[in-house]
Parts: sequence; structure tokens; C-alpha cells
Amino acid sequence: MSSLSSTTYALEMIRINKSFGPVIALDDVSLKVKVGTVHGLIGQNGAGKSTLMKILSGIYPDGEFAGEIKVAGENVKMSSPLDAQIRGIAIVPQEITVADSLTVAENILLSEFGISPRIVYSKKKNSQKITEFLTANEIPLNADQLVSELSLHKKQILMIASALYKAPKVLVLDEPTSSLTSDEIENLFSIVRNLRKRGFTTVFITHKLPEILELCDAVSILRDGKTVRTSERSEFDANQLVSDMIGRKLGDLYPAKTELPKNAKVIFSARDLVVENPRKPGEKMVSAFSFDLHAGEILGLGGLVGSGRTEILRALYGDNRVLAGKLELEGKEISSTNIPSAINSGIGYVTEDRKLEGLFFNLEIRSNATASILDKFTRLGVLQKRKEKVVAKEISESLAVKPQDIFEMIGNLSGGNQQKVLIGKGLLAKPVIFMLDEPTKGVDIASKAEIYRIVSDLAKQGVGIILVSSEFPELLALSHRILVFSGGAMIGEMTGDSTKEQDLMMMAIGQS
Repeated sequence: MSSLSSTTYALEMIRINKSFGPVIALDDVSLKVKVGTVHGLIGQNGAGKSTLMKILSGIYPDGEFAGEIKVAGENVKMSSPLDAQIRGIAIVPQEITVADSLTVAENILLSEFGISPRIVYSKKKNSQKITEFLTANEIPLNADQLVSELSLHKKQILMIASALYKAPKVLVLDEPTSSLTSDEIENLFSIVRNLRKRGFTTVFITHKLPEILELCDAVSILRDGKTVRTSERSEFDANQLVSDMIGRKLGDLYPAKTELPKNAKVIFSARDLVVENPRKPGEKMVSAFSFDLHAGEILGLGGLVGSGRTEILRALYGDNRVLAGKLELEGKEISSTNIPSAINSGIGYVTEDRKLEGLFFNLEIRSNATASILDKFTRLGVLQKRKEKVVAKEISESLAVKPQDIFEMIGNLSGGNQQKVLIGKGLLAKPVIFMLDEPTKGVDIASKAEIYRIVSDLAKQGVGIILVSSEFPELLALSHRILVFSGGAMIGEMTGDSTKEQDLMMMAIGQS
């Protein structure tokens, strides 16, 4: 077998073609990744990145696509994910897949267990072996720690460690920063840079252009199933990369922020609100805090993951318990004890996890859009499909969901269009206040711009918006005000000024 030292490219995917019936998913796509580099792969949702990686991982085996794959200069034909692993391909998916009941060392060694009945398991020896491996690769994990005790970030690092333990020729990281804070992202980048110094080859898939500019040695752009451009770092130009991704010039990413009138009406108030920790019933997650929300205001909730932002939204929506406090909507006291009462009161909510909590992937656009207010389309227990169809079509068109066919299965849509359906689902209830938790998570830059426009337009119509985002530039650019939380307490308030990213970070880590 060819060694990496004898070839320029660790990976070559040459003229790859893949169709699903009449739909062409990949059209003569090529990807060449040099040995010992970090190679970015970007493109809008639906550009073909996932299909290309499923071919590389063996999920779509040889024979189900046309084209050629070389690993370390050698032609390979992969018939399964195990075959791809044997050939030196390791893909770390976006979803966290670890065994919480095992230790770090046991997770990394899982693939070795049961290989031979003659091998006697020794917890001490395996722990020592993995400790040496982690130290050699400068991976900040404790071999003996139980995985259930790890943060989301540490679990992601564990997945990378498990992949590296198999000594791959090519490591693929698929959207590794989608749920991480800025400090955690920098920690991940340090690990990737260290791997590069040691000669590892990494393919880095992301929606976030700043990550490409900061980390990658080269980048390949896919659009509509085709390779648009491959650029070396010396050729990087942010505006050109965006234009290549979306096929046009984007213009300003964020819409102009309208100034709130000084006499803007207060439409929602929280006084001395205490929110329960959903993982520890009876214990508080967020200490007492108060705020007002004005008509047409975009109010940001800033902080790091775990600061209580999501729990606050869930509590206001009736999905998490309020231990103490008073809520008023349009001057009337309310008690959001459950989700239906919150919806009927005029509170809308978009969850951060559309796959697990937001959408029904076995249903079409129409049924997903109307799911939260299905009672509005029933009469004597019978669904009025014609009425439902009209309303679903109106919301789909107003949010520019593609495709416009409301009978298309939601799972066939790109991430950005799924997110727009999720937002539309919340808007059909005509909320007075609309809460969005990470509304642009896992969507491409063009879809982000459309979602920003939707949020801005809602505010202009007088809807009060409460926004949670881990992307501080996004939070600052959209919000009129930001309430900053750290360690389960509101520690301050700041205006949404794009020059204050460092101030927001310092407050979020408790250093205000």
C-alpha cells in the first residue's frame, strides 16, 4: 500500500457522479486534499456535501456512483463504512454518538472489544494505554472519566480521539462547531492545528466562513452538486467565497436595525422569575431576574452554553417549570403552565433542535407547518384539508420555502428550508412574542440572511422577539438590547452594538 510520504494527496475524489432517480445530486465533483493540510469543504445546504461524504464513508458503496477515489495515491473501492475505515477514512459526524455509561478509554477502545476471545480485558492496562495516546496527541481528556460527566464539547473531542486512535489517513470533521461556544471552538482549533503539525490530514466541513478563513489551508466550494472552486489559502477572499457559494453577491448579511421609539409599548414583562433546572427537579437553573419586552423589540439573551438561556425560553413556553415570579402579557397576568396555554396566550417558540423536537420528518411540509394549531383546521373532529392546504401554502410562499410544493416530505428539504418551515409553524399561531433559540444553527450563509430578514420584518410588524444565539456577532447585529447570563444569573444588560463582541464575551464568562 502506498504511504502518505510518497504522494502529494492524502485523498482524491475524481469526477464523482451520483443521482437519485432523475435528481442529479453530484455532477462531476472532484476533491483533492493535500497531505498534512486542513482542507475546508463548504456550500449551502443541498450543495452535495453530505452525499459526497456518504460516498467517501462507504454508506453509498462502490457501484452506486460513478467516479474514482484514491487514498494515499491508491485506487480504492469501498463497499461499506467498515471498509472505508480499513482504507484509512475516519468521519466524525455532527451528531454526538458516544456511550455515556462507559469511560473515555472504553469508548476509544470499543472497536477492539470482542475481536478475540483470548484477549483478557484489563481496565488498568487499557487506561494506561489510552492515557499515553491522549498525552501524545495533546487531547485534553481523562481516560478514566465517565463519559456521562463530560460536556457536549468534551464528548465531541472524544469522538475525534476515537477516530484518531484508528490512525486514519484522512480525518473528516462534519460541522464540528455547530453547538460550541467561542472558547470551545478555539480549543477545538488548537487540537486540529496540532494534528496538522504532526502530519495529519483533515477535511473540515462547516457553514461558518470565518472558520475557513482562520483554520484552513485550502477550501473547495460545492454548489448545486458541482465543484465551483478550489482555492489555496493565499487566494482566499471572503466576498468571493460567499459569491461562489450562493451564485450571486450576497450584499449586507444583516438587515438594517430599526430604532425603537422611546415610547414603545411594553408587551411582555417578567418579574423575579426563577427557572427550574430540568435535570434536577426542584432546584433552580436560573436565579431571580426581571425584564420588559417592547413591541417591535429584538431582545437577545447572551451567555455561554449552560448559562440558562434555553431553559428560560422553555419556561416561558410552558415546557420548563417556573419556580417563582410573575409574568404579564399585554398587561394581563399569565401562567404558562403548559405549551397549549402558552400558544393560546400569544407566545411562539422555535426550538434549537429541529430534528429532535421541531419537525416531523415522516410528514410533508403542509402537515409540519400546521401541526401546532391543528385544532384550527378541524371541525367536529374532522380535518379540513382544503383550509389547511391554503394556510400552509401562504406561509410557505411568504417565507420563500423551497421547494414550494407543500406536499414535499420535510426530510427532502435542505437545512435552511427546514428551518424556515419550523419558523412558519410558530408564526401560524400569530404570536405576540416570538422566541427563537439558535434560529440559524446548521444552515448555510444564504439561508441565514433570509432568516435574519424574517426576524427583522417580524419586529417591524410589532412582534416582540426574544433571541438566543451562540454566535455573538449575530446576536449583536440583530438585537436592540442583550441580557447577559452567566452561571444561571443575569449579570448585566448591553445594547446590541456590533463593536461590543469582546465586552459581551467578558460578561458571559463572568468578568464584567
